[in-house]
Amino acid sequence: SAIGPYDFLSAFTMTLHTGDQLDHYRVEKLIARSGMASIYRATDVRSDRVVALKIPHPEVEADPLFFDRFRREEDIGKKLDHPCVMKVYEDAERNGVYMVMEWVDGRLLRQIITEQKKLPIERAVRITLGICEALDYIHSQGVVHRDLKPENVMVDDSDNIKLIDFGIAGATGARRLTFAKITQAMGTPDYISPEQVKSKRGDARSDVYALGVMLYEMLTGETPFQGPNAFAIMNDRLL
Repeated sequence: SAIGPYDFLSAFTMTLHTGDQLDHYRVEKLIARSGMASIYRATDVRSDRVVALKIPHPEVEADPLFFDRFRREEDIGKKLDHPCVMKVYEDAERNGVYMVMEWVDGRLLRQIITEQKKLPIERAVRITLGICEALDYIHSQGVVHRDLKPENVMVDDSDNIKLIDFGIAGATGARRLTFAKITQAMGTPDYISPEQVKSKRGDARSDVYALGVMLYEMLTGETPFQGPNAFAIMNDRLL
């Protein structure tokens, strides 16, 4: 079924189904759902290009702070163009708020670690070097990811990587989002850098720190800092 501009708002309050059409995108299936948005695999019927649609939940659109965060992710994604970074496409013909992204084949690094526990040294190094290439590029563009973790790295069958999800990324010189809801979400406890634990603004070094934790996890099957809760895990690295 097609969804046009007049019933667009109602479309975002329900789950899209296979065969639904959102503007010129035909929905194939729901891929993932987070607290902020749902991601669908879809096809651009004009070009037959497979894409990923990231559609914010209604409460996100209604919250100025999280809406700003969604828009920032889109703006950063459009700026970046590198084989190791997921692309965000321009599309002026949309009749609502959603993001059109490159469809990336592969599996999340998290899935690989969960299945294999410990990766062979050669593979862990190969994946790490790919992430280094992605970080070198985004940092050269004045962008810091700030939430680097295995859930945000896609790996294909040849171990090529794609860095994904710039939801809390920051651009150098951009104003800082310091509201409580955002500061609580700045990074993930296992990978957050010491300076971020101390409520300082993360920079390129924070991404490098998180990558070090990820390499440790790929080689050992566990993260270096442990604890019964998020606060204990974060504080462990400050001791």
